Amino acid sequence: MSMTDLIPAEEVTKVFHILDADRSGFMEEGEVKLILKGFCKDGRALSDKETKDLLLAGDKDGDGKIGVEEFTALVAEC
Repeated sequence: MSMTDLIPAEEVTKVFHILDADRSGFMEEGEVKLILKGFCKDGRALSDKETKDLLLAGDKDGDGKIGVEEFTALVAEC
């Protein structure tokens, strides 16, 4: 069972738009670095390595950022 089996797709999309702080339609490196802070007030920033690893895992088209479809696919892998 994946996260998308538990969370409706529209909710995953809402989370993406919350994390997309600059409203560009993509999560760039700076936004990915702060992803844990988006879920918890005591969340920490990811390390540079963790940020790069998450970008590599989520960025399927190689443009250096994560779009909403890529984010949804990444959540589905959890």
